[in-house]
Amino acid sequence: MRIVLALATSLIFSGFAAAASVEDDVQRYIQIFSGEKNLHNDAADTFSWMGLSDTRLFDIVERRLLEDADASRDNRNERNRVARYIRSLGFSGQTKYEPTIKKFLGDVGYNRFAQAALQDLPDYNKWNPIISNRSSFDPKFSDNVNRVANMLRSDDLLLQRVGAKRVYFDSKDDILLELLAQKLRGNYARTDLDDRERSDSVAWQAKALGSSKNEKYVALLREVAEKAVARHVVTHATEALAKYYGIRNR
Repeated sequence: MRIVLALATSLIFSGFAAAASVEDDVQRYIQIFSGEKNLHNDAADTFSWMGLSDTRLFDIVERRLLEDADASRDNRNERNRVARYIRSLGFSGQTKYEPTIKKFLGDVGYNRFAQAALQDLPDYNKWNPIISNRSSFDPKFSDNVNRVANMLRSDDLLLQRVGAKRVYFDSKDDILLELLAQKLRGNYARTDLDDRERSDSVAWQAKALGSSKNEKYVALLREVAEKAVARHVVTHATEALAKYYGIRNR
């Protein structure tokens, strides 16, 4: 049964990489969340980088949340699914869902997810139009690569971090690595990285670039390890050199 579900999921999500429009993406997600719950976790896990905000979709997610929250408390797997609904509403960027998310603040089973969703909400309100902007898509690349490229091209360091994480965990396409290198080169010497989240964004750029194991980026990583202003960035560049290239930077 698990193999069948995995196959079904792969078939459904394989189409997301080549959707003709944002509307196509929305309709496919509507189909998923209107159907069997077994597919909902995998679908919800993609919302952080899909750039979707359509209320036709997230109204369904909200309804699922309100219907299932209480009945799912005593089952870990079901509770995790409901937690993903909460996070999904944050990723929608739609402020209309804020009252629903707030209902779960202080809730023993769901509080931390509600807190994270409320923190995500204003960010994704800004980010989703950038992520899903198809006017900047290059038809030579998949939709997923184009979305990450949109993140990395943005001027928002925190959105760049989302893109860097996508490269680290999934996409090692040359265009993305070059964008990462460009951003890292321009960011590592910044003097405004005293905030941990901002320095963490640049640290992830070094970490993601190093994970490519591409020798062409060794010189840049050495430069970052030796000259970066923020200690957090130095640490991650140094660790990337050691882990992926066997280089102990002194």
